[in-house]
Amino acid sequence: MFWPGWTARLTPLERFSSRTLAPALAALLLIPGSRVSLNEAAELVGNVTDGIDISRLLQKLDDFPQWPAIATALIRLVDHLDADDTPIDYTRRRLLDYSELLPHWRWLEICRRIGTSPGAGRRERIARNQLFHRLSGLPAESAPDHQARPDESAFRAESLWLTALQTPDLARALQQEALDFLALHHIHDEPVTWQPPATLMAKLSLPGPDLADIDISRLHQLVRQRKHPVHHAAQVLGTTIDAVRHVLDEHPAPELPPTETAARATGRIRQQARQRLPKEHFAQLYLDEHLSIQKIATLTGFSRKVLTELAKEYGIPLRNGLQDYRHRGTIERDWLIEQYVHRRRTLPDLAGETGMSTANMARWAHTHNIPLRPRGGASHHTALRASDRAADLPAILRKAFTGPYAGQRLSRFLAAQSYPTLTEAARDLGIQQTTLVTQINRLERDLGQPLLKRAERGTAMKLTPFGKRVVTAARKIPAETDLLHGARVRHWRGEDGAEQEGFPAHNR
Repeated sequence: MFWPGWTARLTPLERFSSRTLAPALAALLLIPGSRVSLNEAAELVGNVTDGIDISRLLQKLDDFPQWPAIATALIRLVDHLDADDTPIDYTRRRLLDYSELLPHWRWLEICRRIGTSPGAGRRERIARNQLFHRLSGLPAESAPDHQARPDESAFRAESLWLTALQTPDLARALQQEALDFLALHHIHDEPVTWQPPATLMAKLSLPGPDLADIDISRLHQLVRQRKHPVHHAAQVLGTTIDAVRHVLDEHPAPELPPTETAARATGRIRQQARQRLPKEHFAQLYLDEHLSIQKIATLTGFSRKVLTELAKEYGIPLRNGLQDYRHRGTIERDWLIEQYVHRRRTLPDLAGETGMSTANMARWAHTHNIPLRPRGGASHHTALRASDRAADLPAILRKAFTGPYAGQRLSRFLAAQSYPTLTEAARDLGIQQTTLVTQINRLERDLGQPLLKRAERGTAMKLTPFGKRVVTAARKIPAETDLLHGARVRHWRGEDGAEQEGFPAHNR
């Protein structure tokens, strides 16, 4: 997909849907100054469109008087991206596993904390799909739990309604959830979203509205007044639905002031908690069965705040250890090693006990240098052993050995560095290009410097000075080192095409 603010400016109001135009605009960025075909461009941006659709949309755009301005904006954007690149690795984002993004228990926890209704399920799915779209850049329809239904248009309408209802508190909670998700995948140096500067579109007669012209205060008033708030606001302000939606995503409308009705509702919730959890039952769960407040909240559906107040009302003392965890937000290294490494408890289990998110618990493991158990991979003992034995490696390589897959990343880098392009290297190594690129990018991030100067038109890929030092150091590692099992390059193709053993002696 294309960046939302830019999509709103470049989409003509007639005969176009931003949902179909956005991926085509993204693919078009790969065309100027290159020999990339329309089908190849569509594949590179995630296969959410194809060359035929891009060609058809181009023909339609060419009929509009604003087409020269649209083309100029795209060319300016291409020049900007060539010069400055982006702070987000979108290829890596598309390859992440989003199946555990915003799990159900986490959505309930967010809603309880900010005091909003979780809905009957659809609202949760909309929030998850929108979060997926913001993180991946792919359409919300590509989310793992998105289910196409006959009422898909109704689902989109409700999605607009949720955008209008979103408060700053909910927006901040979802933003933090996105950051936690990235941290869980070891991405700590990227923002959740990013857009190219709007100044690149200055002084161009573009078909869409200028978002800077929208009165945000007036918009906030309008979206609180109607059943279909986004459509109503767009009509009154003389702008587009896409423009309103993007501005509300960036500037959510503040929550309405609390009323006596809300206060009475809070009183009813406390009364329901008393009826559902009389003192004897509460004491049995918390004192006798040693369930945490979070566990009781999950079982009963009441918030931790309500249950904490109820415990005070009943005179039930809360356990100091968990209170310390909640108030300080601190996880001690010895405790985490005992629970996670020796007792082999899961991160979600530990997170639930201490009242924090799984991603937060993962960050504490990272802070204490405790390797996480890879999913479906080697044992946790293997991960710890890999990190411990990294001390025996040349200093230049130590930062790269953070787990059992570090050897594979180094192996593939050593095999690929002799090729003119990563595309050719991936083909000969029998792996996907995106996999190879992702692994080399990870290796460069771990080591802190670029290893390869990527191929450009007419110029083959080559090692950077730092990359040459890494190759030299890797070749000096004794073959009997256990840590390098799988990191040795067992086969490579010589100039005659025959397979040979060992490391390639030099670049082609």
